[in-house]
Amino acid sequence: MGFDTEYFWSLWPAIFQGSLMTLAAAAAGSVGAILVGIILALGRRSGRLSKIICAGFTEAIRLSPFLVQLYFLYYVLPVWGLTLDAVTVGILTLSIHFGAFLGEVFGAGIDAVPRGQVEAARALGLRNRQISFLIVLPQMLRFVAAPTANYMISLLKTTPYLAVVGVPEMLGVAFDKASDSFRYVEPLTAAGILFLVYSTIIGQAARYVERKIRPL
Repeated sequence: MGFDTEYFWSLWPAIFQGSLMTLAAAAAGSVGAILVGIILALGRRSGRLSKIICAGFTEAIRLSPFLVQLYFLYYVLPVWGLTLDAVTVGILTLSIHFGAFLGEVFGAGIDAVPRGQVEAARALGLRNRQISFLIVLPQMLRFVAAPTANYMISLLKTTPYLAVVGVPEMLGVAFDKASDSFRYVEPLTAAGILFLVYSTIIGQAARYVERKIRPL
């Protein structure tokens, strides 16, 4: 069975439409992951109780599979009276899972900021919250841009797992088309090309940002 070029091109409207859901879930998941990562990084550098809670949460998430977390939120939360739609569950799982890893990255970036600047800010009378958001976090960006981009690419490539709870993302659409026609090469090739294109764009954007914020 050869490669059917005509069929391949006929697939693009449906698969591209599915890719919009993939991009939306990845974008929302990335924003959520960054917020979770910042909270965990700051929490592990706050009081003792906060440090214990954030450290335990981080290890539990990092050491458990993404698919288990996805199934847990989708099937177990309704037992406790909290029912969320598939897209929301997918975004929430992406945010929590990759946020745990980004918490470690952001923590290392925070530790890389010279302590003298924090002490100088305290001497000027700034509060801890002001020091975190005005002094530490802006400087942290230059240290974490590249590894954060790598995790964003990984997050994008993790979105196909969302199909198992019914999210109509790109790879799920490709498999639906393959099941209808019993031809897998063309749909999976189209999905693979789009994943490669989107990942390349993210990588290039990250390199641009990294060059702009690189210290002199």
